[in-house]
Amino acid sequence: MSQPNAFAPGPRPHIAEPGPWSFPTPRRATLDNGLEVVSYDLPGQHVISASLVLDVPLAAEPRELEGVATITCRTLDEGTAKHSTDEFAELLETAGAGFGLDVSSAGLQLILDVPSRRLDAALDLFAEAVTIPALAGPDIDRQVQLRLAEIGQARANPSQAAAIAFRRTVFAAGTRYARMNDGEPDTVAAVDAEAAQSFHHDHFGPRGSKLILAGELPDTVQSLVEQHFGVWSGDHQRAVDHRPPEPGARRSVIVHRPGAVQADLQFGGFGIDRTDPRWADISVASYIMGGAFLSRLNGVLREELGYTYGVRMGFNPLRSGGTFSVSGSFRTEVIGDALTRARDLLSIKDQPFTPAEVKDAVTYFAGVSPLRYATADGVADQAAIQALAVLPDDYLDQRLARLRDVTPESAAAAYESLVDPDQLTLAVAGDADKIAEPLRQARFADIEIIDLEG
Repeated sequence: MSQPNAFAPGPRPHIAEPGPWSFPTPRRATLDNGLEVVSYDLPGQHVISASLVLDVPLAAEPRELEGVATITCRTLDEGTAKHSTDEFAELLETAGAGFGLDVSSAGLQLILDVPSRRLDAALDLFAEAVTIPALAGPDIDRQVQLRLAEIGQARANPSQAAAIAFRRTVFAAGTRYARMNDGEPDTVAAVDAEAAQSFHHDHFGPRGSKLILAGELPDTVQSLVEQHFGVWSGDHQRAVDHRPPEPGARRSVIVHRPGAVQADLQFGGFGIDRTDPRWADISVASYIMGGAFLSRLNGVLREELGYTYGVRMGFNPLRSGGTFSVSGSFRTEVIGDALTRARDLLSIKDQPFTPAEVKDAVTYFAGVSPLRYATADGVADQAAIQALAVLPDDYLDQRLARLRDVTPESAAAAYESLVDPDQLTLAVAGDADKIAEPLRQARFADIEIIDLEG
């Protein structure tokens, strides 16, 4: 008598359509000193994420001290007026808390993650680091040396070198946006304790700042914030205007890397921000073109031709304006043909977007959102992005609604208004002796050889 096959597949389970989803709605309150508190109560999320968003754009940095914002932020948790470096680190560890930061052109973000039962102690340390950091000379000097080492590593990394060169070319020369967020070697080297302390004194304060908290918050969360941040004074705080970026002139540049066996590139142009009415359409269009593994660019350049391990296209919004780029690493001997084919693929005149492609893109965006924002840190991070970009609390809900209205025609109209394959800025890190002529044959005739150290 035969036995039933234990490994025989059973009937497939029915997969229901995903239910409705909305980004959480916060509670808002403002302390007497001007600090706005934005609270997302998420039951079951026992690790609380807090983000202090400071309205301090990089335009606040003195030109000769660019990088001082990053150095200052990186040194906040290395001792305070109350505790030495070791004491503060031990207290932070005892609370089970992690301290992080993010520096962008729009502002500064200081990040705290802590188990909910330790929130009181961690908020006390967080406020201490933000309001009365020591910013001692040896700590500042160490962070300066670390940043200088990072710059050296970035320039030695071909993909990062291409990204640095693209940034220099796509934005107007001489503007803050054309230079690295964390500072260039000459300006970072000039940062000392006095510069960091002055920057902190002038720009760290409660006015215009937002403290975002997400997780299973105690009923006393508002009083805890008041207790630890209520005495923070903004008497010396300076306001800084946000300056929109300016596009640079179209250029084609090579960062010369003698003997390199591959060429790393970025090519693209000036873009739009999330407030532009074309944002949903261009999100779909760029996903189809280069945002997914089986996108048009990757499907041909990687899967069919084997020219690269991967190539992608993305739009990168700023508070105002932004950029878009195609990026990837290619074997030196195929770079000319790869660029020619990429530029042909970027044209949609003979290859319009299809309803199936649009549907796949919208399904992806709608499906990934509940997963991306299922944790407290995901919610806090998105809320901080919205704060820095001056977006409403229901921005994501509005975006998903607009994505569902995207059609092949509207995606094509947005794409063609922004992407002209014949007018793209190109930055390549590779062996100029081997790739310059193939690039010229690929219709990038105005090739310049540049030095990132210049």
